[in-house]
Amino acid sequence: MQTNADPPIGQLIRSARQRLKISQYELADRLAAISGKATMGRDRVARWERGRQVPRDEWRQWLSVALQIPKSTLDSGAAAARRRSQLGHAAVTANPPVNSNTSRRNQGSPALLPVFRSRVQAGILAATLMNPNRAFSLTELADQAGGSLASVSKESDLLEAAGILARRNEGTVRLVRAVPDRPIVGPLTDLIRVTYGVPQVLGEELGRVPGISRVTVCSTWAERFAGLPGIDPPTIQIRLTVPDESALDEPELVAAIDRARKRIQREIKYTMVGEDGQADVDGVPIPRQRDRRPVVDVAVVPKPAGHPSIVSCWEQGQEVISELLDEGQLELISGADADASPFFELAESHLKASDQLATDAPASAFLLVCEAAKLIGSGMLARQGLRPTANSALNVVSRAVTAQFGLQFSQIELLRQRELELATPTSRDNRATSADVEDYAPTVRSLLSAARELAPRMGVFA
Repeated sequence: MQTNADPPIGQLIRSARQRLKISQYELADRLAAISGKATMGRDRVARWERGRQVPRDEWRQWLSVALQIPKSTLDSGAAAARRRSQLGHAAVTANPPVNSNTSRRNQGSPALLPVFRSRVQAGILAATLMNPNRAFSLTELADQAGGSLASVSKESDLLEAAGILARRNEGTVRLVRAVPDRPIVGPLTDLIRVTYGVPQVLGEELGRVPGISRVTVCSTWAERFAGLPGIDPPTIQIRLTVPDESALDEPELVAAIDRARKRIQREIKYTMVGEDGQADVDGVPIPRQRDRRPVVDVAVVPKPAGHPSIVSCWEQGQEVISELLDEGQLELISGADADASPFFELAESHLKASDQLATDAPASAFLLVCEAAKLIGSGMLARQGLRPTANSALNVVSRAVTAQFGLQFSQIELLRQRELELATPTSRDNRATSADVEDYAPTVRSLLSAARELAPRMGVFA
């Protein structure tokens, strides 16, 4: 069954602007001319398109003229955007219950579990508690929770004061993560898992599957999310929109569903439909019908470009990696941070520089060789979506890489220890000769070659 859901107004504005082939600056200039308000600028257009702000009625009137689309369409998009904003990470996108607009709901209290202080707090808890081995920046949490940076910062401070979250700073970036050993965190995680953890996990896992354009939760769970009273459903029913079945990675879909089932501890049943909303049974299309019940559109977390598949993750050494994650020695990363190329390129640059310095400054050349080895190990972990935490042991990189890829990479630890000796002027063995560079540089080059050969076969650790 298919329910017609209005797209949010930000999506409508972006699509219309791209259809007219104008930039955000050009649209802002048009709106300034039409409205007579010179203060109109590109920043406001960007906020509208990102869903950070909903245009007021007067601006929708002028947008209708500038973008050549009916104002009624923009009004429907504005209503859809407000519903999405009020419910955070996931949104009731069609047929919301008539009696759900209570004053408490309008203030942002989550419909599914109103014991939380706000929808932003529920979104923060869903992201952090369902990913206990990952640190989030405030910007990432704002995207996950559907709130502003100011509100996310305020809620994070309150959760940190309660001992549920912990923070650290990397330069100017503030990172927060869950504190799993606190007594309150376990029961709180159980509550999140069966409520706001459902769209969080579905968005993360199914967003990594190529070929899926939309994830919709329907049936009983969607009714509970929308605020309709009833029992807690044992099964989550979802509808996957697949525009082109030939582009769907079915093995990864099966793996993603299995991971999601384990994480939320609920049975998951899914149906695949095309862009027209029709499902096929034994090759016979089922006519589209109108469903009077609410559905929930999940904000899919897309897989970063160039990110390896989870299905092909490295099997050897998984116990060691899991142990390091549980101990807080490693954490999960994604996006641009999960790219091995910069590490490998810098390691190669260090090796080239060490060749030039080997005769005149052998100690400096040898330090570059040691640093190159460390970069190779860090790059291999980054390719798997892993990195050492701020308080990790010094040998965590070499331990993780050696456990997975063999004793060949134990050279990383030997060179790390040698680097520490060279960095201490009073050490007994703080000298390095050109012979040392000649001995170890080829070894590190072989590690770099092996790492580059292994990288395409690695997957994200899960």
